[in-house]
Amino acid sequence: MKNLKKVLAMVLASVMVLSMAACGAKEEAAEAPAEEEAKEEAPAEEEKEWGPIFADLVENGVLKVGIIGNDPTFCFHTVKDGKDVLTGFEVQGMYEMAKRLTDYLGREVTVEFYESDFTGCMSALEAGQVYFVTRLSPTDERKETWLFTDVYHKSNECYVARKDNADNEKFTGTLEGVTVCGQMGSIDITMTKHLYPDAEIQELGLVSDLLLSVKNGKSDLACMNAVSAAMSVAANDDLVVVDSLTWEPTDEFDKGCGLCMAYGNEDFAEWASDFFADIKAEGLWDQMQSDAAAELDEKALESFIAK
Repeated sequence: MKNLKKVLAMVLASVMVLSMAACGAKEEAAEAPAEEEAKEEAPAEEEKEWGPIFADLVENGVLKVGIIGNDPTFCFHTVKDGKDVLTGFEVQGMYEMAKRLTDYLGREVTVEFYESDFTGCMSALEAGQVYFVTRLSPTDERKETWLFTDVYHKSNECYVARKDNADNEKFTGTLEGVTVCGQMGSIDITMTKHLYPDAEIQELGLVSDLLLSVKNGKSDLACMNAVSAAMSVAANDDLVVVDSLTWEPTDEFDKGCGLCMAYGNEDFAEWASDFFADIKAEGLWDQMQSDAAAELDEKALESFIAK
């Protein structure tokens, strides 16, 4: 497991560099504010009418986050001091957000995670149980109903197959006669349907479900982001990424992922977009991704060691 962990950390480091280069070329690093500038302060409550998220934060001080779980290195479980804990770079990003909201609002803000799959998180958002859901692509269709922050992560799209099936002659063209599985509600599924209209699509719950489907021969390919794909093949000797199907999505098909919330929270969406821009410019976001890779252990990798 130690050797596997080292391999995964190396692979993930390479994947993250490539992913950041793909989207980083489109962004300019924000200039650090002068030290003498006064720190931005939240407008006085009596001077501004808060949107629902900020209003509730001011009153209750709990950042209610819907997070699509079990997807290292974004969000995963590990053991610390003998206890099961939720971690990952998205998780650490939310703790940092709460810290800066504490300074911004002048009151303590803590984090409360609602961890589920896509369907569960969206149901919680619709019911008002969470403020927003992480890691969703701001498609035109979704933006008709939901408000999004700026994109905070984007990576290549990959297709994973059994190693003994990697040279399948059907893995070309429109993928006619090929069964492709992906996570329900994911942009991976949306893009696969667009790029490979003749493929048979299976929508499943978690990454672990995708890997088992491929290993058991129920699916020929599993579509997922480059980070998950790298971990999947590193943890399973009988799986491989089909290089000929790997591609760097353009904004037309995959705008990346942001936070998804209800309209009426434009003030919070703007603040959160600035927050992600700040931690990227500071190098903190990259560091969180490296730290998440370093935290991988046997428990965290269970979902990627399909049997």
